[in-house]
Amino acid sequence: MHRRQFIQASGSCSAYVFGLAAFAPLMTRRVFAAQDDSNVVATELWGRLEKIQDGVWALISTPFAKPNPDGSPPDNPFGDYTTVCNGGIIAGDKGVLVVEAFMQDAGARWMSDRAKQLTGKRPTDVVCTHYHRDHTAGHAGFAVDKNRPNIWLTDATQKAAETSMLESGSVDAKFTQVKRLNSANPTEIDLGNRKVKVMPRSGHTSSDVTIELVDPKVIWCGDLFFNGMFPNYSDAIPSNLNDYASELANTKDTTFVPGHGPVAGLDAVQSYQKFLAFVQDSTTDAFKAGKPAEEAAKEFKLPDKLKEWFIWNPDVVKRGYVAWYRELEADKKDKRN
Repeated sequence: MHRRQFIQASGSCSAYVFGLAAFAPLMTRRVFAAQDDSNVVATELWGRLEKIQDGVWALISTPFAKPNPDGSPPDNPFGDYTTVCNGGIIAGDKGVLVVEAFMQDAGARWMSDRAKQLTGKRPTDVVCTHYHRDHTAGHAGFAVDKNRPNIWLTDATQKAAETSMLESGSVDAKFTQVKRLNSANPTEIDLGNRKVKVMPRSGHTSSDVTIELVDPKVIWCGDLFFNGMFPNYSDAIPSNLNDYASELANTKDTTFVPGHGPVAGLDAVQSYQKFLAFVQDSTTDAFKAGKPAEEAAKEFKLPDKLKEWFIWNPDVVKRGYVAWYRELEADKKDKRN
């Protein structure tokens, strides 16, 4: 993806991850590193597929720019946007589900090929966790030969994603073979010997869902969880985001697949919950003191106990303050009324 395409994608988390790729590539590679290389079953420059248990894999996207083999600067400093977001493959004896539709058709096609290679079947179902283009725009890539998987979406996700893709000039803006996710109650997808529960959420956006397995216990959190880095607050509902992080922090014996960053255990999500709580406390104090969001964001500093959280650009902190101020102002207005 080059500059023109990046600008078209700037409404989603792809622009956010671009910042990681372009401005802090060495730190980004450290944050995104695999925890256990022995679990990696496929690797590309832009991502790796890790086995979690039999029939369950997590895709960890690594879209940051890498140097050429001879050590020279990368040909494309904007990184590789084949997938951008994380995802996964869940295999049952009657169906195969892929988590996310990714940024480009090539990413979806690659995941379809890996599903076929690993399970003997093309995907029968695809679930998108929310409407940002790095999670939805590659959906047409799943149409391989005569295979047309069900694409599971909330109504809000479909409308917002199609609008975004139409505005970018995509020739594949409209989803086909859509199955509707319930935006108020869990939806169960039957893969035969595995049942997948899709839970309606909100926090990163107003249309989030999570994908949850019971055996093994795995949760694909979408962008409700950024592992190791300051999350993207552009469309966030911060209090909901904090509530979900608190829920995750009390979920034991589970593997967590974030929207961006490496696969995580309980320690990482508990650290994330503390990180978000600190952001809330800092923004609330600044709001009560009457400081403008942009000015307060410049003064933001992490305590030593949270230093491992990666802040690659002051602008991402400003987005967090703006989102919190928006919510705090609305609460203040409600109390006055």
